[in-house]
Amino acid sequence: MNAIFTRRSIRKFTDEPVTDQELEQLLRAGMAAACAKNSQNRLFFVERGTGSLPGLIQVHPNAFALKTAQAAIVVAADRKKGAALDPLNDWWVQDCSAAIQNILVEAADLGLGTLWVGVWPDPKRVLAVQRDLELPEHIAPLGAVAIGRPDKVKEPNDRYEAEKVFFGKYEERS
Repeated sequence: MNAIFTRRSIRKFTDEPVTDQELEQLLRAGMAAACAKNSQNRLFFVERGTGSLPGLIQVHPNAFALKTAQAAIVVAADRKKGAALDPLNDWWVQDCSAAIQNILVEAADLGLGTLWVGVWPDPKRVLAVQRDLELPEHIAPLGAVAIGRPDKVKEPNDRYEAEKVFFGKYEERS
């Protein structure tokens, strides 16, 4: 659980590069995530170097972390593939979210910092990433992960709140 508690949102990174081996570990973690109906509809786009995804930086007020990140991974889905399996239950958002969470936790385990930069469902952000990566319309980007060495270390954070746990049915609490 150490990696889960040490995973924190990092918005500024050092100029030390992220290695190819570290990126492969992050991609392996993302691809190991649960995937509804085993559709394997997720796609991973790796951008190296600072200032990647300039269109996203321009339209997203919190994407400034990409300016100092040494790498970014965009997790997207091939909507044709998921919808083809079950058009009434297109689970791509959950599939991509699980992949991003695995990437975040693995990065913490490797001593890297990350920031999940939300893209979907904001149409301006989606279009910006589709333009940045030259994606066809049916490839839907859920989010980008800014990756690098943290400029400062944040303390672990345990956010457990017992009052939000219910065993069985919901009941009002004062």
